[in-house]
Amino acid sequence: MSDIILKFWPKEEGNVLKVDLIKKGLANSNFIGAETEFWNKPAYKAGSEMNLFFEPRLKREIGYFDDLAITLSEKDYGVLEGEEDFDYIDRMNVVSILGGDGTFEKWDDLTNKLKEITGDEYQGGYEIL
Repeated sequence: MSDIILKFWPKEEGNVLKVDLIKKGLANSNFIGAETEFWNKPAYKAGSEMNLFFEPRLKREIGYFDDLAITLSEKDYGVLEGEEDFDYIDRMNVVSILGGDGTFEKWDDLTNKLKEITGDEYQGGYEIL
């Protein structure tokens, strides 16, 4: 298991919870699969087409995807790193991919799908646990 989380959050701060929309849209796109737990919290297994939303495109059949968990959070914090220090920021409607190892380099297809689902521009990035 990795110490890295790949997170996605809206570029603009909002005040409308959209996690149910995100769950439905990602399930319909086969990005998320069956419900599971990760660290005793609700999560989802990687869906059958999760690999199509990232580059490099990995074959879904490899065991890598079996170790991933996806969480959808109404509220989540993040870390903004600056030149001398870092700040914690609160975010809403966050999608997190846990258990990976920093394999993915591009995720435009996922941020575009999240925009299609929510109407909000999304950004993503790796964070350390």
